[in-house]
Amino acid sequence: MTNDRITALRKAVEANPDDVLLRLVLAETLVAAAEIESALDQYVVLLDQDGLPDDQYIVVGELAAANGRLALLRSCLEAARQAGVVEGTGRLQQLVDEMISSRSGVKVKVGRPEDEFVVSDAPQEPTTFDQVGGMEEIKRVIHRMVILPLSRPELYQKYGRRSGGGVMLYGPPGCGKTLLARATAGECGLPFVNVRIEDVMDPYLGVSERNLHTAFERARANSPCVLFLDELDALAFARHKHGGSEARRLVDVLLQELDAIGSENDGLLVLAATNAPWDVDEAMLRPGRFDRVLFVPPPDEPARADILSVLLKEIPSAALDLKNLAAQTPMYSGADLRALVERGVDAVIDEALTTGGEPPLAMSHLERALPTVKPSTLDWLHRVRSYIEFANQSERYVAAYLRTKDVRRRLS
Repeated sequence: MTNDRITALRKAVEANPDDVLLRLVLAETLVAAAEIESALDQYVVLLDQDGLPDDQYIVVGELAAANGRLALLRSCLEAARQAGVVEGTGRLQQLVDEMISSRSGVKVKVGRPEDEFVVSDAPQEPTTFDQVGGMEEIKRVIHRMVILPLSRPELYQKYGRRSGGGVMLYGPPGCGKTLLARATAGECGLPFVNVRIEDVMDPYLGVSERNLHTAFERARANSPCVLFLDELDALAFARHKHGGSEARRLVDVLLQELDAIGSENDGLLVLAATNAPWDVDEAMLRPGRFDRVLFVPPPDEPARADILSVLLKEIPSAALDLKNLAAQTPMYSGADLRALVERGVDAVIDEALTTGGEPPLAMSHLERALPTVKPSTLDWLHRVRSYIEFANQSERYVAAYLRTKDVRRRLS
């Protein structure tokens, strides 16, 4: 009897798709029949039609959370707030936070062709821009290019602009590209799907392409979310530089995924990082793909002081002159500064073992460690300078940065 009623209601809704009361009856009947996924699909349409009663937002939101439907849960929370619903919205926000936390840091693992594609959902604390030292200008650009379209979708819809798209971050190793991508996801309150080169590449024919496609499908299932491709130059190595058909096939698959051929990329923000942008296939940089390119330089002096402050936050220390230390570390990357702090902590531990006390970290420990840590960015800057001098794309990558006084002095 119930099945007949559901069938009749489905036909009635198909004949009258704008009848929200009829659709609401169908959704409630599906819930009673334990056809939860089908019911949730109807609730999605009802929300789009503004046909869900105010007293249903919390109930439907909790049902969506219980069935892993993050997008619907967020929509119910937003609708409840706009309707002035007070009781229950805190619970929905908690459910949103829990789902985002459980999905953050999704890591793709691959194996032999007979292995299933495995996803590890290791919960991680969301990273935000507060945990990224310096880079204020880059943060502002990312906020305008990436975060604003997601936080103010109505403004972008008014002018016919969709959220999502691709941004390529490039620069020397250790300067915070991955951290910046993860913080972007945290600022947006979105799941972060991290796909590394070792998660995709496989010696078996066709497996790399399958892994890449599955990663995109996983991200689309969690949309809206941030998909991060590390070492883009390896995944999308310029086809004119590589004679192998395997690399060409992988580039072709990535282009298809970015163009959303046979799929939908609305709400999917793709970030990528590379240390060698000149090795990335030119087709990747066309509009609709990674047409937004941001240089992540070595941190300047104020940024280095900020980074040191973040690194030293949890370490027992005496009064430290971080501005002075930042002035002594030109061209140091964030990774170099972390290594410097770790060497300084090693010196403190050695002192504690010798004296039997627990001395705090002091400037003297860090300054003694300075000669043991050299800026790793110089090799990259020498290489990029050679590329710019001898390639035909001299103004595409970092040319202006290389002309700055500090960089010219360090590279001379």
